[in-house]
Amino acid sequence: MAVERNENPCLCYQCAKCSTGCPVSEEMDLLPHQIIHLLALGMEEKALRSKTIWMCAGCYTCAVRCPNDIDITSVMDDLRGKAAAAGVECPCPQVLKFHQNFIRDFARRGRVHEARMMGEYNMRIGKPFQNASLGPKMLLKGRLHLLPPKAIRGFKRWMKKLWR
Repeated sequence: MAVERNENPCLCYQCAKCSTGCPVSEEMDLLPHQIIHLLALGMEEKALRSKTIWMCAGCYTCAVRCPNDIDITSVMDDLRGKAAAAGVECPCPQVLKFHQNFIRDFARRGRVHEARMMGEYNMRIGKPFQNASLGPKMLLKGRLHLLPPKAIRGFKRWMKKLWR
């Protein structure tokens, strides 16, 4: 089995509630319940090569809807980590760049600074002004902050312990 966080894909009885609630399922090549089914069948390699594990938004909608309490979001996280470690190429390079940028920004202070994260992402993909017209609108509505959020107290110390 592919799952590291004590999730048992064999508990899934394919009700597909996870897939019907997924906000990004239209972008996936396999639905979340199909990924879990592959794992239950021992077909981890096919799951690792799926676009789905990279498209997962990490919103936990699937995990909340699962009647058997399978933490599908964590399964997707684990699969992304395994795919990266195995050198499996991400079928969506821009999604991988966004994911890496998000993690890098989060690691700075335990919170994401959306303006910096999106600016760095846009630079990495070579489109520095992509979505620039949204900035002023979001700023006026209080949804975008120019200054980064305060760091979570003790976050860097916690991260050092985690990575020892």
